[in-house]
Amino acid sequence: MRKVAAVYNVICILTGMGALAYLTFRDAQLLESVIAGVIFFAVLGVIAESQSLAIDENKAISIAFAIDISALLLFGLAAAAWVSFCTAFFSVMDFGRGRKEHLLNTPPHKSLMNASNYILSILACGLVFQQLGGRFLIEANPIGIEASFFQIARDLPAIFTGLIVYVLVNTLMIIFYFYFLNGARPGLLSEWLQIFRWSLLSMILIGTLGVFLTAVYHAFGFLAVLLFFAPFMLFRYAYVGFTSIRKGYIDTIKAFSAALEAKDKYTVGHARRVEKYCEIIASEMHLSADRTKVLKYASLLHDIGKIGISEAILNKADRLTDEEYAEIMKHPVIGAQMLEGIQFLNREVKIIRAHHVHYNGGGYPESALEESKLLEAQILCVADSFDAMTSDRAYRAAMSYEEAVDELQRHAGTQFAPDVVKAFVRGMERLRKKNELQAYLVG
Repeated sequence: MRKVAAVYNVICILTGMGALAYLTFRDAQLLESVIAGVIFFAVLGVIAESQSLAIDENKAISIAFAIDISALLLFGLAAAAWVSFCTAFFSVMDFGRGRKEHLLNTPPHKSLMNASNYILSILACGLVFQQLGGRFLIEANPIGIEASFFQIARDLPAIFTGLIVYVLVNTLMIIFYFYFLNGARPGLLSEWLQIFRWSLLSMILIGTLGVFLTAVYHAFGFLAVLLFFAPFMLFRYAYVGFTSIRKGYIDTIKAFSAALEAKDKYTVGHARRVEKYCEIIASEMHLSADRTKVLKYASLLHDIGKIGISEAILNKADRLTDEEYAEIMKHPVIGAQMLEGIQFLNREVKIIRAHHVHYNGGGYPESALEESKLLEAQILCVADSFDAMTSDRAYRAAMSYEEAVDELQRHAGTQFAPDVVKAFVRGMERLRKKNELQAYLVG
């Protein structure tokens, strides 16, 4: 870890833990009076956070925030800080394939940093809520469900303003950490805005659940919250079943890709290198996380149609005849046909079908001319061509990096999209300056 990132970590941890200690000392009597409720919500928060739902490779959603915001609205700042601390510090995060992170196998500074983020975010939310005239239910003490909902309804503007501040603090702490860890890089602000927008939407939805949870607990107690909480856990398991099916599709497709590499020795590592080149271009062109994910799947699967091509042609140790090349030209269509029955890959199928169509309409197949206008197809065309040029073939030696870049630039505007070529060269040159370029090239 860079020294500046380590210092930032220490400052955040000291601030978060210091705030927790101060509030515990200041509100010790209040905490003692609601200790059963704090423990109840802390346990629920740990369970909810440990059952997070992976939306995709870059996002996960948890209803633990509903628990944290309920603790805040019910019991005040100190209780919410303790519930948030437990939620982050004691949860078990499942990353699949048997990989789990928890307190016993995670560096203490990482666990404390996450906990401090949660504490400072919920405290910022609570302080704004108070400044806007909001009252915690332990202070207002409305009697019955109607009075509880009325009190909360009166405070809704303050609650949702506090939610916005929570997301702002939470995402800024994360993005500053990566800024100090990796240094300034293009697109960091854009990346934060994307994270902020997505987080804000999810937190408002989950926060609304927390508002209902608050009223239910205040009016009816522990059991009612458990009855309220159970359907969401059932939904979680149903969703996990759906994502497992989706993941099974992807794993099967990757197995097909591995089978292709075993069949065609010249494609070994090709798809993974093309995936990395596509990521470089996507980053330089500020593509959204969703579009980048689609591009990554398409890059991994773009040559899968070669499974339908004769092994004798794929491994021929000489130039192909016109007839043999005509067979090779069928692989984008074959690949698209193999995958088009998988509904959630419909965007990837279009990119795969068009990845050999040129910017000016040349290349193949002619039937994919309309799809070739997709930016993702143009990116894949550049990444695939660059890797082909810098890979050895039986009938020619690999080009150097400089020769391949020159070839891309000479054909920008005809075979390749000019903006994509510029983005690719810009990204690769950035890697060269950091002495990381060789790791991305063949060998």
